[in-house]
Amino acid sequence: MFRLFKFFVPAVAAVLFFGGCRMVEPQGKITRVYSWGSIGSEEQAKRYAESGVTDIRVHNRKSFELAKKYGITPYYGCFTPTGPHAQVMTPDEEARHRYINGLDLPEKMSKKERKAIIEQRRFEKDHRYGGNRVDELDTINVKTLACFSSDKDLVLSRKKIDKILKRAIPGVKGIYLDYFGYANHRGCYCSECKERYQKWLTQNKLADTGSNKDKFYRDELITYYNAIVRYIKSRRPEFRIVAHFYPDFEADPWFGNRTEVDVCGHTVSWYFKWKEQDIARHTRNILAHARDYNRNGEAVPFIGVNVNPRSSLKSKTPAEIEIELRTIIAAGGRSLMVCNGSAMIEPGYFEVFRKYCGHRAGE
Repeated sequence: MFRLFKFFVPAVAAVLFFGGCRMVEPQGKITRVYSWGSIGSEEQAKRYAESGVTDIRVHNRKSFELAKKYGITPYYGCFTPTGPHAQVMTPDEEARHRYINGLDLPEKMSKKERKAIIEQRRFEKDHRYGGNRVDELDTINVKTLACFSSDKDLVLSRKKIDKILKRAIPGVKGIYLDYFGYANHRGCYCSECKERYQKWLTQNKLADTGSNKDKFYRDELITYYNAIVRYIKSRRPEFRIVAHFYPDFEADPWFGNRTEVDVCGHTVSWYFKWKEQDIARHTRNILAHARDYNRNGEAVPFIGVNVNPRSSLKSKTPAEIEIELRTIIAAGGRSLMVCNGSAMIEPGYFEVFRKYCGHRAGE
């Protein structure tokens, strides 16, 4: 599926943090960090800055002023696709989606009991939230994704963007985009999408094959991305558009570099622990092909960080995050995107990010 590249990753020793052992000094550093966290207090703003965060979303005047005070570039809002109906998957995928989201549970069940059952089901199915799927039916998460192809002439999307831009704090530098993709990582099979696909085959005189279906749905994603980017730029041409390309598209995981976004965040390590060689390979891949199509776009490795070990989302220790950062740096990465961004300022994790990221690294 992925193009392979020869690479060398230096051996990384296991590191202990608070038992008096000294952390290994980084060989290089990350100089720009796009955080999916938010600033709620001055102490948080200070810790974000010290952890290396250079770009972050703000939600009000207070968070905007705090970001500016600590030298962090502020963005406003996050646009996600909209449409009159949800995406449609295969019957088996829909059944799995209902099961891991507890959609079959009684309505009168308490929220606490419902949450416990859902978590148990996700552990049972080894659900990966879109990262390193373990089987064909592992759909992404509880969030229902809209069929954006059904948003005729972007009427709903434009209204949503207009509301975000109207509320945007003067002085913010851009906007974030997320959840542009298919819940099953492949396509939407509602009647409207299937009609569009058949029309596309006829217009291009193509046969109904797996490769042609993949190209159709990939191009649908690219077309939608670019339409949104162009509309935002038509309203705010100075805005930088930062996107996390999630869910990924299995047939072309790196399609994001074909879009017109300014910052293209592709996953190189999910919330679950990934192998070092995969992190290095993915990082090298997105950097090597960052400007094959969009010469102005910036490719950014994305990592997921969850600090709650009891969650079905799983978690990684500070020591494991250090290995990931060292691997990304060794593979040539100098920018980074992080979600949950708030994990960066948690004890243990904060010290690792402060060491490896930004101009404060090593202080």
